[in-house]
Amino acid sequence: MERLEDLVKECLETDELTQIGYGSGCISDGVGYKTGNGREVFVKVNRTSDALVMFRGEEASLKTMADTNTIHCPRPIKVLENIPGGGCAIIMEYLDLGSSGDEAALGTGLARLHMHNWQSLEKGEGVANFGFPVATSCGSIPQDNSWTNDWVEFFCKKIDSQLDRLGSGSSSKEAKSLWSQLRPNIHKLFDGLVIRPSLLHGDLWGGNIGYTSRGPVIYDPASFYGHYEYDFGINQCFPSFGRRFYEAYHSLIPKEPGCELRLQLYKLFHLLNHWNLFGSGYSSSSIKTLKDILRKI
Repeated sequence: MERLEDLVKECLETDELTQIGYGSGCISDGVGYKTGNGREVFVKVNRTSDALVMFRGEEASLKTMADTNTIHCPRPIKVLENIPGGGCAIIMEYLDLGSSGDEAALGTGLARLHMHNWQSLEKGEGVANFGFPVATSCGSIPQDNSWTNDWVEFFCKKIDSQLDRLGSGSSSKEAKSLWSQLRPNIHKLFDGLVIRPSLLHGDLWGGNIGYTSRGPVIYDPASFYGHYEYDFGINQCFPSFGRRFYEAYHSLIPKEPGCELRLQLYKLFHLLNHWNLFGSGYSSSSIKTLKDILRKI
């Protein structure tokens, strides 16, 4: 990564970079550096054709979350386009993360993040619709965040997009057939609810949470303004939160009637996203979830 390091040096106006860490994931790779004047940064690299959309979305997500001052996340510095070897990179604040910490503080911080836009709306400010100014990527798959005032339709289009990406095999056809039966009835899951847009992390599971001495940190977001319960969808696939987290969260935002079935709906999005990302190993769980919701709706 020598030539990329030259671009990083130029961006940070330093002549010296010392590697202080390394991270590798299923979507992107990253390296931590310390500059000659002691500044610590993390540089994440992705070589795919969607890298620029991904990192522009991550940059906007991190900045928007950080500006709420509700929960700690790394501050973005700059997106580097057309890096040597192809793809793009994003430079952000480096945080020395541990894997365990105060779960109650995480629950409180997430609730405050979700409530932040509600409080802005009460002041005549804030975001009144569902969506986001730019596309964001869940994994490496870009999400259309075009603005709308209808949460149910916004979410249904997210499922439509995932199903459109699936192939034409028998499992794909079954999933699409089940969704065609479920889609016209999704509104029943929201009867009696007032859905106010919350700023969401968008992909919040244990792999995107860490802890520093300052408290919990969330990162690798795919943000948009949506229904707050959506942020618990992927936790239905990969449970990451314990009792103390939920007690702290729901002390600020109590559970609403029907939430368990809506969480299955939000889980469905992530199962389909993983089917598209990692293959048909997620097909049976996607189809089972579709059938379960259809049976209970």
